[in-house]
Amino acid sequence: MFLTEASVLHYLVDRQFANFDAAVNGAFAVRSLTRRNRNFHVTCDGREYLVKQAKQWDYNGRSSVEREAAFYRQMEAGNVLAPQCYAYDPPNSVLILEFLAGHQELYDVQDRFAPELGRLCGDVIGTFHRAMEPGSLASAFPGSMPWYLSLHEVAEDNLTAASAGQRELLRVVKKHPGFGHALDRLRAEWHEDTLIHGDLKLENCLVSPARDCLRVVDWEFASWGDSYWDVSAMLQSYWNFWVRRPLEYPIEAIQPAVRAFLQAYAERRGWDAVECAARAVRFAGARMLQSAFETLDKMERMTGQAVRLMQGGLHIVTSPDWAAEQLIGTPMRSLNAQCMAS
Repeated sequence: MFLTEASVLHYLVDRQFANFDAAVNGAFAVRSLTRRNRNFHVTCDGREYLVKQAKQWDYNGRSSVEREAAFYRQMEAGNVLAPQCYAYDPPNSVLILEFLAGHQELYDVQDRFAPELGRLCGDVIGTFHRAMEPGSLASAFPGSMPWYLSLHEVAEDNLTAASAGQRELLRVVKKHPGFGHALDRLRAEWHEDTLIHGDLKLENCLVSPARDCLRVVDWEFASWGDSYWDVSAMLQSYWNFWVRRPLEYPIEAIQPAVRAFLQAYAERRGWDAVECAARAVRFAGARMLQSAFETLDKMERMTGQAVRLMQGGLHIVTSPDWAAEQLIGTPMRSLNAQCMAS
């Protein structure tokens, strides 16, 4: 059973989250927020829910919702990071979640590059990673090294579902040995140390109206992995604005948020900010390559956006020290001093 805007009322009534009287007196409303999954924002008698259902009725679609449900079960006690989960319906692959009214995605906030928002992000993510370090969830959320770190070794014939544009990108990656050397190094550095989100980006970070609380959504890819995969994903999410639209979003406008994020994250983990930034930048280059590949889904040829992402990723992974200073906007050695001063 796939939910629709028309059928979600009946579904919620059957599970006692809504009533037909609300629909009659105008106290019920629903709007689609469908993206990777079927998402519906539902309002009923002043209560608000996010109803989420797997969009594809296959193993990958259903297992991702199941993994997110497992994450919420583990986080129920004292959870302040993610929305509350009110119910999970395994047969229909449906989650009924708290709708974070008034919250905004950091991607859409007008001053998304404000240092205080970057610091809030670093505080929250660093605190979560540190809390998950003991490893009690490693067996419940098994992970694996991202296959994008082996992209240069993938045979084109094995990418049976890849578009012509993705195959073209693969050939370019194989042509530049710098990609291969850098990705080999990242694979050797991969170290599973905590529970990670797996798809961290500005769109999945929601800030409260008072700007004093950050909630993270979409936990379908939660797994035991390398914390730098999440950190690098945030860096790449910031830098994507500049890579895709450099005239509209100059790198200098983005740097304050990136610095604040890295400094706060390193502080929460008790790590050296310079070493943290250096490693995160290298992984961010690989994340940029991943984004280039994903943007070419169903594309017949390489697009300008994919080329910029790929070139940016190549510059970062092959010249990480230079890239770090250019993209963070300060000599690497000064990050620790700035962190202590803040």
